[in-house]
Amino acid sequence: MQVVRISIIKRILAALALLLSFALGQAPAFANSVPLHSCTLATTPSDTVHTVLARSEAFTCTDTQNQLAPGDYWVKMQAPEVTLGDSRNLVFRTASLWDEGFELWAIHEDGHIEHYEPFERQAISPMRLGSTTVVPLRNHSAPVSMFLAKVSESGAVRGVMLQSQLSTSESAITFEMIMSVFYAGFAGVCIALLVYNIALWRAMREPFLLAYCAMIVATLSYGLFTSGALHYFVSGLSGPDRLRITIPLLAYSASAALIFIRFFFANTEIPKLLAKTTYVQAAAMAAIATIYAILAPWQIKTLDAIYVYSFTPVPVIFGIYVWKAWKSKDRFLGYFLLGWSGVAISTLLRMLHAFDILPYHILIENSTLFGMAFEALVSSLAIGYRVRLLAKARDRAEIAEAHAMAIADTDPLTGLLNRRAFLRALLERQSHWTLVLLDVDHFKRVNDSLGHAGGDEALALISATLQEVAPSGALVARLGGEEFAIAYRGNLLLLEPEDLLASVRQINLPQGYRITASIGIANRIVASEHDWKIL
Repeated sequence: MQVVRISIIKRILAALALLLSFALGQAPAFANSVPLHSCTLATTPSDTVHTVLARSEAFTCTDTQNQLAPGDYWVKMQAPEVTLGDSRNLVFRTASLWDEGFELWAIHEDGHIEHYEPFERQAISPMRLGSTTVVPLRNHSAPVSMFLAKVSESGAVRGVMLQSQLSTSESAITFEMIMSVFYAGFAGVCIALLVYNIALWRAMREPFLLAYCAMIVATLSYGLFTSGALHYFVSGLSGPDRLRITIPLLAYSASAALIFIRFFFANTEIPKLLAKTTYVQAAAMAAIATIYAILAPWQIKTLDAIYVYSFTPVPVIFGIYVWKAWKSKDRFLGYFLLGWSGVAISTLLRMLHAFDILPYHILIENSTLFGMAFEALVSSLAIGYRVRLLAKARDRAEIAEAHAMAIADTDPLTGLLNRRAFLRALLERQSHWTLVLLDVDHFKRVNDSLGHAGGDEALALISATLQEVAPSGALVARLGGEEFAIAYRGNLLLLEPEDLLASVRQINLPQGYRITASIGIANRIVASEHDWKIL
C-alpha cells in the first residue's frame, strides 16, 4: 500500500512539474509587455488634465496603495523608452480593482493627447479574462511618453491602479487564451468532481462528501466571477459588482473546507471544543463575508480588514487537525497534506499581500484557483481511497451479518434450516403449503450400532438426500433430532412418498447399515402459528 501511495504522489508531482514547465514556457509570449509604475494623486474639483500634469511633483509613487483612503485618484504612469513590435498595435492593460472605472489619457512625445473612456458607450466590455481591463490605443505617429488615468470611487482595498502594462494586442490575446485554458480546465475539474462526489454521497451518505460538494460549488462559482468571464455576457457589470460576489464566495468555500476537514478525519478523536470551534469559525467567516457584500462600499477599508483577519484562525485550526491526525496515525493524512498544501500556500500569499508584505500580482489574485485545482485533484484520490476502504468495511460487515444470520437460521450439522427459520419462512410467505414430515425409524439403534459419529453421518446423508429429491423452491429443514421437513407451495403431490422412502433406504452407511423412515403428508393454508400446528 505504501508503494502505491508513493507512486501516486510521484505522478501528481510529475504532472505539476509539467504544468509549471508549460507556464514558464509561455514567458516569451509576454516579452511584448512592459510594466508601468503607478504614482497617485487625490483629485480636487478644479483639476484638469493640464493642471494635473503641471503638478507632477505632487504625485506619490508608493508601492502600498492599499494604505490610501477611498476616493477619486489621478494615476500617472511613465511609459518606458522601448519599442514593442508594431507601435500601431498597442493596448493598455491594468488589473480590475474596487472602483467604478477610469478615464485614460495617453500623452505622446509630440504633445498630442488621446482621451479614452473604456467604460462608456462600449459595445464590448473592456474587462477580459484574468480580471484585467484592456484599452486598445489609437494609432499616432509619435510614441506614448506617459499615461494619465482618473480612477473613480476607488476603494483602495488592494490599491488604486496596479499591474498596469503597455502591451501589444497579440500579447494581450495570448494572455487571455492561456487564462481561458486555465479557467476552462479548472471548471471542468470542478464539474467532474462535483458529479463524482454527489454520486458517492448518494451511495455512501458520508457527511464529508456533502461538505466537499459545497466547497466545490463555492469554488467553481468563485472562479466564474473572479475570472471576469461574466463581463462578456452581462453588460454594465462593474468591478465592485464582481468583487461583491467573489469575496463572499471565497469565504463560503473556506467555510465548507473547514466542515470538510472536520468530517474527513472521522476516525480521529476530535475534542468537542475543536469541533465546536470549527463550526463557529466557518459560520463567522460566512457571516462576515455576507455583511461585507451587503454594506460595501460603506466603510470598505474597515470591512476589508475585518474580512482578512477573519481568516487568520484557519491555519491554527488546520494545524490542530493535522496534529491530531498525525498522533492517531490517520492513513489519510499524507493525501490530505499533499492536496491542501496548494491551498495553504495560496492563502499565505493572499494574507501576505493583504498585510503589505507582498506586492499585488495577478498570480496571487488567482493563486486560490491554482491551489484549489491541485487540492481537488489530490483530494479526489484521497476520497476515492477512503470510499474504497469504507466499501470494503461495509462489505465485511454485510458478510459477517449474513454469516451470523446463516448460523442463527441453519442447523450446524446438516446445513438445513432449523425449526425457527423454517417456521418464519412459512409465515412470511402466507400461502397454501404442502408439508412432508420425515422421521428416521429407531434412530437410537443407529447411534448404538455406529456410535454418535456414525449417527451424525447418517443425519448429514439424509439431509443431502432430501435436498436432492425436494421440488424446486421447496424449504428443507431439520426440525430436531431425527425429524426432517420439506414444504412447498400448492396442494399438488410433487413428491411421491415411496420414491422418497426408497431414496432414504439406499443411503450407504458404514458396515452396510441401512436405515428406514416414516413420512406423513398434508396441505393447508398457513397464515399463523395455529395453522402450522394444525398442519
